[in-house]
Amino acid sequence: MGIRFRRSVKIAPGVRLSVTKTGLGVSAGVRGARYSVHSSGRRTTTVGIPGTGISSVSTSYGGSRSRSAGRPAPAPQPATITRDQAAAALPKAGLFASTGEKRFRDGLVAYLSGDKAAAAQAFEAALAAEPKALSAHLLTALSLNDDADLPTVVRHLEAVVTSAQPWPDKFLAKFLANATEVGIDVKITELISARVPLNHVGASLLLAEAYQLSNRLEEAIGLVQQLHEANPGDPAIRLSLADLLLADSDFEGVVEIAAGVANKDDFTVALIHMKAAALVALGHTTAAVDAFKDALAKTARRDEELLRTVRYDRALTFAQQGQRAKAKADFERLYTADPHFRDVAERLAGLN
Repeated sequence: MGIRFRRSVKIAPGVRLSVTKTGLGVSAGVRGARYSVHSSGRRTTTVGIPGTGISSVSTSYGGSRSRSAGRPAPAPQPATITRDQAAAALPKAGLFASTGEKRFRDGLVAYLSGDKAAAAQAFEAALAAEPKALSAHLLTALSLNDDADLPTVVRHLEAVVTSAQPWPDKFLAKFLANATEVGIDVKITELISARVPLNHVGASLLLAEAYQLSNRLEEAIGLVQQLHEANPGDPAIRLSLADLLLADSDFEGVVEIAAGVANKDDFTVALIHMKAAALVALGHTTAAVDAFKDALAKTARRDEELLRTVRYDRALTFAQQGQRAKAKADFERLYTADPHFRDVAERLAGLN
């Protein structure tokens, strides 16, 4: 799992330079769904989250290719931006620009062209000259992706999240006038990710994941809870919080967060699935089976692999309850769809 940073710079109307890289090697606070992708063909749906600037992006791979055919083909990567192209796309610093402003621009050029080490160094230099440059803190954190840099990442993100300064700051306002166009794609599950803005909200989600990687799970949960309180009905934030609670073995909390969720899309299917898993952990298998049924009730415009994962877990629950016929029916359906899905062939053989 990982965070994709999609840098996008508008050069002229209708013309944009973009580059996607992998950074930090984490996903914003979600570790529980673990949906795997075995087929080709990519579809993406984007849903806005009111009041936060977050867009939730549901990405799935449909089609008939089985797991034996290998991993899905990666999404096409945009052409690499050269340093000269990045420099040409940004406003000039100006003859009388401060040292901090000049170093900030240097950092943006390096960041947009994929040189993260040079970008981090330049942004740090900008901060040395302008300690209140919040955007330099956030961009430094985005430029650091080695595990050894995690404490530094936390320090920079905390500086953004705890600051009461207005956003965007003067540097970001000058060089990236529309900062919302520079988004951070944060992976929620293997099939679901969220585009977060380059601001306090994006920094909060990144900080929650950095806390989780630092074994500070309670602090990660606290941050995502704040987002959830501001947007209680949003399925992507709910899913993030539910998974953090699942990682913390707070099964009652997962059930509470997922209460009343209706099957409307992939986000809600995943959330109902987590609710079912939590109910199984609590020993409420009858209620869990009902939740599995709700998650499987609609198949139109639902990710096939997600539904297979839900059905697989329901089959395991049936088997644990001693309902062999129902377990066998689910495993047979999975085997028909994809005989290489997980260990379904062995499970089915064990029920014959």
